[in-house]
Amino acid sequence: MKLPPRIAARIIATKLVLLLTAGVPLAAAEAPPPQSFTFTVNRAVPDGDLSGLADTQILPAGPAPIQSIAVTLQLTPLGEGGFFGDLYATLTRLADGYAVLLNRSGRSPERPFGYSDGVPVQITLSDAAPADIHHYRLTLLGDEARPLTVPLTGLWQPDGRAVDPLLVLGTHPRTATLVSFSGSELDGLWTMFVADVSGGGEFRLDAWGMEVTFIPEPGRGLLLWLGLGGLAWQRARRRANAAARGT
Repeated sequence: MKLPPRIAARIIATKLVLLLTAGVPLAAAEAPPPQSFTFTVNRAVPDGDLSGLADTQILPAGPAPIQSIAVTLQLTPLGEGGFFGDLYATLTRLADGYAVLLNRSGRSPERPFGYSDGVPVQITLSDAAPADIHHYRLTLLGDEARPLTVPLTGLWQPDGRAVDPLLVLGTHPRTATLVSFSGSELDGLWTMFVADVSGGGEFRLDAWGMEVTFIPEPGRGLLLWLGLGGLAWQRARRRANAAARGT
C-alpha cells in the first residue's frame, strides 16, 4: 500500500534517527595527527631580573583549531647552581592569551623564595598531568621542606597562577593553564618567556617545545549519512507539499 507523502516523510525521519542512535557503524570523528615543535635557545636567564628572557617563534597554520597543548622545558643550572623557586615562565600566543607555566614553585608564607633546588630540569607541562608543578616536592618526596637531589623530570600540570611572581602563593587559584589555547589557531607568534625574579642562582634555558593536538573533524561516514538523510527528507517533503496542493 502506498503511503501518503506526509506520512512517508515522517517515517524516513524516524528511521534516520533510529539508525544514528542504534549504533549503525559510522566513521568516527577524525583527528588530524598531532604536530610537535622544538626550539633550541641555549641562553642564560638573567638572574634577579623581571625583564627575563623571551624567545618568539612563528608557527605555521594547523589543519584544525587547537584541542590541547603540552609544553616541554629544558633548563640547566649554571655556576654554583640555580634556584628553581626563582623562576617564572609563560607561554603566549600574541593573538589570544597566555598560560602561566611556572610561578615560583614552592613559594608560600613559610618559603618566601620558593624551592631552592638547583638541579637540571626536563619536564613536560600538560593540563592532563596528575600533579601541579608548584608543589613538586610534596608529590615526589612527601615533604615541602626536603630538597630535590636528582633532576626534575616527568609530566606536570602547569602552575596556572596568574599572580605577580613577587606575591604568588600556592593557595592562589589557577586560572591561566594551557586550556587557554583550546579553540585557537596554531599559526602566528608564540613566545616563551622565562624570568628569574630573585637574585642568587642562575639557570640556562636550553630548549622548549610544544606538542599540539587538534579538534577532530566530523567523520566522512557520518557526513554521508546526514547528507543522504537530508536529501531523502527534502524529497519526501516536496512530495507531501505537492500532494497537499493537489487536494
